[in-house]
Amino acid sequence: MDFFYEFFVKPMVVPGIQGYNLVNTLVFIFLLVFACAIIYKSLGKKIIFNHDFFISMLPYIFFGVSLRVIMHQIESGKIIIPYIIKTANPLELGFWFFTPGIWFLTFFLVIVGLLIGNIFGKIDVKKVFAFGLVICLIPVLFNFLNYNNWFYFILTGIIILIVATGILKLINKYSSYKILDDKLNYFIILGQAIDGIASAIAVTFFPFSEQHVFSAILIDIHPVLFIVVKIIIAVLLCWSLDDYSKEIKDKNLIFFIKTVIAILGLATGLGSLLKLGII
Repeated sequence: MDFFYEFFVKPMVVPGIQGYNLVNTLVFIFLLVFACAIIYKSLGKKIIFNHDFFISMLPYIFFGVSLRVIMHQIESGKIIIPYIIKTANPLELGFWFFTPGIWFLTFFLVIVGLLIGNIFGKIDVKKVFAFGLVICLIPVLFNFLNYNNWFYFILTGIIILIVATGILKLINKYSSYKILDDKLNYFIILGQAIDGIASAIAVTFFPFSEQHVFSAILIDIHPVLFIVVKIIIAVLLCWSLDDYSKEIKDKNLIFFIKTVIAILGLATGLGSLLKLGII
């Protein structure tokens, strides 16, 4: 129990302690891999994890990220919402506003969305997207109404789009690897660019700190190194997955892996980006 408290509960509830450490990070990675294996085993033959499916997941990403930004405002004392405080008790409302509760809740809502989209026997990604849009509107609008730093939020967003799009076009034009042949590659690069650039700006110019263990190591060396490493890894992942897809029959598995990578990148990246609007 002392071990569990030290590495899992304490980072959740004690102010001033980073939310992630090496132990809980490795456990979360294991749980993520295990969950992904179960998901693909259950849905791999029912869903094509292509660009359209990924788009249907975007509202759910914004939902989870927006709840985390709301909790960030509560933690910093900018707002007070009754009954929402950091807690390790899943029976309390605050548990569902930050990791890991927030992603359990988001995952549950994705399942609900898929069930709604599957009412007539075949999953309709438009219905999945529509349900996600409904649930994400309130937390997203709540954050936007509390924004007081639109300039840096918009400027950072523009920089990210220019960098991500520019890198993809350069690779596509001046190398033999046609990275833009798969639209999912764009979102993988975009997610890592958002996470890298927004995080670097947040910790360099504003009173933010990086919570993820491995990211913090790179940022401590230099924020630009963090951006470069993330984008290089993203490009290499895209290339290796596209190359491997030529050798296997189950192309949907590659699409699924790309979808998971893109979701993880956007989830962490958008969290950093959206926080820039609230300083």
